[in-house]
Amino acid sequence: MKQFKSSQLLIVAMMSVFVDISSAMDCKEVFQRKEEIKECCTAPAVLKMDDFDECMSKAEGNHHEKFFCGSECMLKAQGLMNGDDVDMDGIKKNAEGLEGDWKETVLQIVDTCGQKIDAIKAEMEQRGGSKGQCSASAGILVMCLGNGYIQSCPAEHFHESELCNKVKSGECDKRPKGGHHH
Repeated sequence: MKQFKSSQLLIVAMMSVFVDISSAMDCKEVFQRKEEIKECCTAPAVLKMDDFDECMSKAEGNHHEKFFCGSECMLKAQGLMNGDDVDMDGIKKNAEGLEGDWKETVLQIVDTCGQKIDAIKAEMEQRGGSKGQCSASAGILVMCLGNGYIQSCPAEHFHESELCNKVKSGECDKRPKGGHHH
């Protein structure tokens, strides 16, 4: 009987390791599966993602640089950049057309993303601020808004799928949760 229990435990342990690995791999695919992710939440947005693919295709560098440059290019096309900084007021203006609770939620998401940008920029400066070729703020904003949208998406606008559910649960947020919330 003892023998049986230990081998059972081993199987459970191996399965949980396997599950961790597979979920990590799925989250890595988030970049590659951005088309699917766009479909996760169909609620009205403050950013038009129309230019994003074209911007990404022109961008050069590794995944992160391409994402930052693609994001910056898209925000510039929408007049939402002030130099290297994101025009947070302009983004809030875009929320004016939204309705009811969703508008309130979106404005909260925008505020949270603004705070996240400031925190990450401060952290980068402390580390010696290795400046990339494109604005990190733009990339952080696009990623943060995307996650916030899906995580707060009203049920009637949310598209259930393994990928969307992972993003909604926050499982794919790369940065460890922490810091202070207001």
